[in-house]
Amino acid sequence: MALDGGVLSVDDSVLDKPYSHKMALVGHFWSGKHHRSVKGINLITLYYTDKKGHHLPVNYRLYDKLEGKTKNDYFLAMLDEVIEWGLNPSMVTGDSGYSGTKNLKALKNKGLSFMFALKSNRRVSLKKNAFMHVQSLNIPEEGQTVWLREFGFIKAFRTTLKNEHRHYALYLADETCLDDTNQADFIEIHDKHWQIEFVHI
Repeated sequence: MALDGGVLSVDDSVLDKPYSHKMALVGHFWSGKHHRSVKGINLITLYYTDKKGHHLPVNYRLYDKLEGKTKNDYFLAMLDEVIEWGLNPSMVTGDSGYSGTKNLKALKNKGLSFMFALKSNRRVSLKKNAFMHVQSLNIPEEGQTVWLREFGFIKAFRTTLKNEHRHYALYLADETCLDDTNQADFIEIHDKHWQIEFVHI
């Protein structure tokens, strides 16, 4: 597996433990599978897809409330570890639960490009101090370069799944290339990110 130039994805899933009592690490967590909060163990995974399409998990954490950390704290710690181990991804991806400003700024400071889902109420601007929710933005298929509040320039893309809009922020470490990205670039990155979703089904 090539350690340079692949896509590193973060996601979490819940290992169902509905009948467990007083078991370490078991708590109530939101489950994308069940679309509600369920009782189980929260597994946070970093998943890597190289340029040839080979893919595998490269780091993980089991959420422990006693540590007083958030899943974003775990994500940033795991990211530092895999980079120290020699992984050099061209892109980092994740869902909206990992797209907070702290995470995005940390990736930018590390010189990493990223593509993360955004919650529909994240505020963006086409011109100075004229912010709107990203869901209100008219986004063409080729994407729209906007200013993401408290972060900087990103290119916004929109997809539709089950009649619901989903919004994404694409950022390139070489910001001069951001305007040149198009729908084909976004789809390629998005498809590689979905490899981690198949692992967690």
